[in-house]
Amino acid sequence: MSEKVVLITGAAGRIGSNLRAYWGERYRLRLADVNPIKQKKDHEEVVEMDITEYQSFLYACKGVDTIIHLAADPSMEADFYKTLLNLNVVGCYNAFEAAREAGCKRIIFASSINAVLGHEDKIPVEWDVPVYPINVYGATKCWGEALARSYAHNYDLSCICIRIGAASFEQNGKWDAELPNMGFSAKDQANLFGCCVDAPDNIGFKIVNGVSKHHYSWMDLTCAKELGYQPQDGTASPPE
Repeated sequence: MSEKVVLITGAAGRIGSNLRAYWGERYRLRLADVNPIKQKKDHEEVVEMDITEYQSFLYACKGVDTIIHLAADPSMEADFYKTLLNLNVVGCYNAFEAAREAGCKRIIFASSINAVLGHEDKIPVEWDVPVYPINVYGATKCWGEALARSYAHNYDLSCICIRIGAASFEQNGKWDAELPNMGFSAKDQANLFGCCVDAPDNIGFKIVNGVSKHHYSWMDLTCAKELGYQPQDGTASPPE
């Protein structure tokens, strides 16, 4: 097990749970969520944290090497004033500022394909296309990516953004290999996030696309593969 301490915000959610399941004891994990964390293991510790409360966030970051910031409202229909402003804007700022103040080495920001969803004419979409959100949720993910660029530029903080595709993809589910696909399986989520945790310290800022390997992929994987990512699932592989 690595001695690296990794803080996961939103650890009780879908992706946080997938990382815990596939990583096993790969890292020492600090799990933060407003919801209960089930079945804590020996290599894990749990902290109750509201991402909108800065001092609580800062306390959770103490002694942490890498933050994986997953906590947010993930709904494309979310209301700005009800949830997006506090969770996806203020909470996101708190993540970067707490990482800086606590002296963390890296923050991995869970961005979304929604930051570039308007580029349907450019499939596979590369990481460096201009942002093109078509909903306010996607616009908040552009905000997070902009914060990452700013903090990487101004501070000694490595910032990696993962534009997550459809995190519900299942290898044994129903899909058509001839159609564009943005699916990102649980196994590949753990794979890519692990590559980002273990990436060289000299990475200042980077955006990578989070999808599995598809016959007709919605997003390009060149930058993700530069970090050692080798997807195991997707429509380019046979169903299980």
